[in-house]
Amino acid sequence: MAKQRKKQMRKRSRKKRKVSKLFISTAAFFTAAVVVVYCIYYVYFKTPYLDLIAIDIIGNEFYDNEYLKKISGIEIGEKIFSIDRSSIKEILEKEIYIKEARVLYELPNRVYIEVDERKEKYQIAYNNEFICLDDNGIVLNKYSEKSDLLTIESLTDVIYNIGDRIEFKGIDDINAVFDALEYCKTEFGSETVTKITVAEENSVIIDTEYDTKIRINLKNDLKYQINFAMEIINDRLNNNLTVASDLIDFTKGDSPVYIEDFQMEDNI
Repeated sequence: MAKQRKKQMRKRSRKKRKVSKLFISTAAFFTAAVVVVYCIYYVYFKTPYLDLIAIDIIGNEFYDNEYLKKISGIEIGEKIFSIDRSSIKEILEKEIYIKEARVLYELPNRVYIEVDERKEKYQIAYNNEFICLDDNGIVLNKYSEKSDLLTIESLTDVIYNIGDRIEFKGIDDINAVFDALEYCKTEFGSETVTKITVAEENSVIIDTEYDTKIRINLKNDLKYQINFAMEIINDRLNNNLTVASDLIDFTKGDSPVYIEDFQMEDNI
């Protein structure tokens, strides 16, 4: 009996020690947590350590730094973590020339803004105005005078709003127009295309550096038509045949039609 009582007393003693250690550990944990929270509170609210001192902006050419800082609404001196990055990103991307924006914290006291701007790449001559587009057909601006950008003329009505994608009456897929342009420049050089004219019935007329025009059907294989036309031009040049003022037309049937001394106003 005496031995059994001693065992029970030892068990109770061990349990008390465990409870005591657990209590001490828990108390230590909460004390440490309180200290950490207090330190964070003190650093954030009572010191200037996280006060914003600068906004770094890169990638901007059309907009200057001061304008972007102004529309972002960020104030020098405010706490860095009070800055709503997603809201600022949304504000910046409402600007016509900004395709995408990134807003990052640069601890301890700077904000980093990177913008990807749209570039004026084409101009549409329409109603005595020159409508500027980026490479995706987004309307960026309009001017009263012609610039050095590649010109797109139109024989059909043009529908546009600043900030939206351009539309041409009679063209089902506007992307095909820009795909044809990009393919010509990529495969044959940036000087190959001197002008492009949007015609009706899903076709465009490409003016080349050889003074030869190529009319392609936007609903058919663009690469095939362009490559075929360039082969015809090169073959004629190699055989000392003229190509200036001629038209290679892929809209008349399964095979291209070659028209010499083509006059736009008489045939379109």
